[in-house]
Amino acid sequence: MSTLSAEMPVADFVNQMNEKYADLHKKFEDNFWATKMDLKGNSVDELTRTKNEYNAFISDKSIFGMVKHHLENPDLTEREKKCLAIMEKTYKCYLQTSDEADKARQEVTSLEGNLAKDRNKMKLGYTDPKTGEFKEASSVQLSTMMSTNDDEATRKACYEGILSIPKFVAEPFCEVIKTRNKMAKANGYGDFYEYKIQTTEGMDKKRLFEILDDLESKTRPTLEKALKTLVEEKGEAARQPWNRGYMLAGDVLKKMDPYFPFDEAVSAWARSFAAMNISYNKSTMNLDLCDRKNKYSNGFCHWPVAPYIKPDGTSVPCVTNFTSLAQPGAVGSGQRALTTLMHEGGHAAHFANVAQPSPFHSQERAPMSVGYAEAQSMFLDSLVGDSDWIAKYALSKEGNPMPWDVIEQKIKQTHSYRVFGIRGMLAVPYFEKALYELPDDEVTAENILRIADEMDNRILGGPSSRPVLAVPHILADESSCYYQGYILAEMAVHQNRSHFLKKYGFLTDNEHIGPDLREAYWKAGSSEPFLNLVEKFTGTPLSADAMVEAISKPLNDRLERQKALYEKGLKEGAKFKATDDFMSILDMQIRLVHGDLVVATTEKNTFPECCDQYKEWIKGLNKDDK
Repeated sequence: MSTLSAEMPVADFVNQMNEKYADLHKKFEDNFWATKMDLKGNSVDELTRTKNEYNAFISDKSIFGMVKHHLENPDLTEREKKCLAIMEKTYKCYLQTSDEADKARQEVTSLEGNLAKDRNKMKLGYTDPKTGEFKEASSVQLSTMMSTNDDEATRKACYEGILSIPKFVAEPFCEVIKTRNKMAKANGYGDFYEYKIQTTEGMDKKRLFEILDDLESKTRPTLEKALKTLVEEKGEAARQPWNRGYMLAGDVLKKMDPYFPFDEAVSAWARSFAAMNISYNKSTMNLDLCDRKNKYSNGFCHWPVAPYIKPDGTSVPCVTNFTSLAQPGAVGSGQRALTTLMHEGGHAAHFANVAQPSPFHSQERAPMSVGYAEAQSMFLDSLVGDSDWIAKYALSKEGNPMPWDVIEQKIKQTHSYRVFGIRGMLAVPYFEKALYELPDDEVTAENILRIADEMDNRILGGPSSRPVLAVPHILADESSCYYQGYILAEMAVHQNRSHFLKKYGFLTDNEHIGPDLREAYWKAGSSEPFLNLVEKFTGTPLSADAMVEAISKPLNDRLERQKALYEKGLKEGAKFKATDDFMSILDMQIRLVHGDLVVATTEKNTFPECCDQYKEWIKGLNKDDK
């Protein structure tokens, strides 16, 4: 590859930029996966080095100058214009305007890497109240036990275990906050939050919080009503963070659990997506689904190979790294795994279908809108709550569907409290905004913990079962100041669901959903603003109206609607059986892995054979290695 220059032919410049970007992106993502999955030989130093090289390329002033020079060429083809435009947009997100800013970026990358390493190695768990023995457990295991364990003392011990995360990270996080702010201010932004919002969502902090303040005010009465109802129905103890989840769903979760067997989750996800005519366009997907010691404590989906269309019209198919934190055998683990598969698999489907002439269009960082990316995955995981989907895919090992009375109980137990989830998302951006608005001399561990507690009380009405500082997104560069994207996405999910229902009348196993999403959202990548895409598809601007309507719907109305869907789902059954050949629709290779171990792969076996191999492996999974 020759040296990039303003003098080289524009076609050569664009092609070499694409190739260089793809190479650096893959090297960084390979190291990101290795460190997060704690693979053999992984190196935080290598992660830091490759991330710095990647960041240096997309913030190189001289290359940005070349991009701007080539954009002035009056004879550009449409492809060249599109490529150069997304390159310019990307460089504007990352360009460091001074040596001070560049130095701060490198410093914060190192600080984040060290914090991530320490957090991954943190001794996390709870003290068994019956024996006094400390038992190691991941944050996901602790959360699951709080939702399902019948013993309140054990639930409280698990909560205290989760509380150790904020206390552990607060002190080292101080330098991360200050250095992030230093970088943002050196680039002309008021603070790091302002910097991230402008580069990821294309709006300023003021406009964002006009939207969030409106949502906060519209949902506060519903929150207050829900808290009052909670105490009336469950007693004062339900306000305790270690009791709320259990009292809302602990009993029904156990009744639902047999109908979400963990070892059937991969098959259910694949069949459901195939029935919606979703194609992965020859992608390869690495799925690391089970929790284990030292594994990163949050599910995610990243793309070491970002797809794009070459000048000759051929496509570069994407490679997806997809992880969740399932605990086979734990109550609720199957449902959690399946929901995560639907969510992260939705991300993978979205990116696999980006059809643009540059990998700059199909990578998950800025200028990719967080709301845009999350709206795709959250729409697809929302189906798991629909009674027709449950009737078709929530089956016991014997093949029996979940009884209606169990679904009815779940709706009755949770419908009045759906606002808790929305408010839980809202707490994160309000917390991060407050952090980055602190003067440097007030960025202390004590203040961080105080603000976190204040935000949980203000937004949630009391302490949260997952304290806001225990949310892993906040610590990592790529997901910091990110959560407002989930809120914007949730609005879009409800708006898109409403649109599909008006157009087709149903969602589950609707063969039009895959093609419609591909044309309306997925193909665009970062080439069009998210809000424009929503309005073009649904016919109305993005708003919270559909979401607020959904959580305010009378309980009896929702029960009536869901009962009708359930009966429809039972009558129809799932479109594909586990033994059917539907991989030609999904059009991908699947590798089921556990750290360094490749458990099963469609590169060597059929999909049903892979599922069988994975089931056998699950049976023998060493409990100490989960």
